[in-house]
Amino acid sequence: MLHSKIRFTILFTALCLMLGERPLSAVEPPAEKDGLFVKILEGAYQASCDDVDRLRDYYRSDAQIIHDGRQTTLDETIQEIKESIRPLQNLHCTYQPRVKTSRISAEIVYLIVRETIRLSAGNREPQAIEQICSYIFMKDGSRWKIVLDHCSTVPGETA
Repeated sequence: MLHSKIRFTILFTALCLMLGERPLSAVEPPAEKDGLFVKILEGAYQASCDDVDRLRDYYRSDAQIIHDGRQTTLDETIQEIKESIRPLQNLHCTYQPRVKTSRISAEIVYLIVRETIRLSAGNREPQAIEQICSYIFMKDGSRWKIVLDHCSTVPGETA
């Protein structure tokens, strides 16, 4: 039942994007039209590295977060990140998003992003993660927030 609700939500959102999409100006460079949403993603990744509770500034409370097929709530995600970074000292995160496509309307935004995430902490070996993600943003009051974060690690890729 839950999986059909998620599939319906994603299908409905994609349909809304196709029907409600505003045409983008031919002179508007991709970085400009996507810039605000990339800044939101960058802020969320930085928050996950240094102050996990600030993720609430970037995600709506009812956000759906699906990573490598595992679905969690925002609260569950925050708790899991806290537990995983607790033992790490001098954590440093680098986030490199590359927007592959986007659809922007007045009510909803959809981005597909190829991401490279590099993590290093103390004297541990640095790790790099390469993933492809779909993000949906909607207004929460006057601010855009993430309502769907669906990422899959790209196997065999070295960043």
